[in-house]
Amino acid sequence: MAEKTPHALIVIGGDRPDPRALQRIPPKTVVICADSGLDHALSLGLTPDIFLGDMDSVSSTALHTSQQATWKVITYDPLKDQTDTELALQYACTQNFTAITLLWGSGDRIDHVLGVLAALSHESLSSVRNLVAWIGTDRVEVMHGPRSYHDEVIVGSTVSLIPLGTSVDGVTTQGLQWNLDHEILTSQSARGVSNIAQELKISIEIESGVLAVVYPGFLSQPHFERKTLS
Repeated sequence: MAEKTPHALIVIGGDRPDPRALQRIPPKTVVICADSGLDHALSLGLTPDIFLGDMDSVSSTALHTSQQATWKVITYDPLKDQTDTELALQYACTQNFTAITLLWGSGDRIDHVLGVLAALSHESLSSVRNLVAWIGTDRVEVMHGPRSYHDEVIVGSTVSLIPLGTSVDGVTTQGLQWNLDHEILTSQSARGVSNIAQELKISIEIESGVLAVVYPGFLSQPHFERKTLS
């Protein structure tokens, strides 16, 4: 399945995702729902392909629907070490998807936010070519080094570079107000927060580590339909 459709959309629990993010999702995609992410997927008009988790937060209505549908259902013991988000990402990796999008409405628990970011930084995702998370209205491009990233943006928009882990080495940027040249960003410093795009096209390259390229409030801005360059 993954060989024919290399993109996976993972819908997770928490708040309902912003439906505008769906305009950024390729038309051919495999939809993976993690626990109560099934409720969100159904409310957004998505057709699930895989439904997995420990089923402790999905609604009884959505759970009943899954029992009547032809989706693949994978049930886990609630007494597990991994979150449902981690299980969904792990499943996508085992299916050799080359692009993964995580769709999440976020929520009011900082531990969940940190947990999702930790899951996106796992080394098993280093082989994924395009790893994107929509968190509320924010867009987050996750880079596992070594990797280069290019994008077309609006001049004056905010671009934050956040290390996921201890440090990100060999960070080089072009097109930003405060460019970096083979420098190190560490988790003990907020140096990469709130940079500003100075050119229509920006580029970011890292040698090692995991870097989150964050576009705050992206879906609330008039340019949200722009496409990421390969």
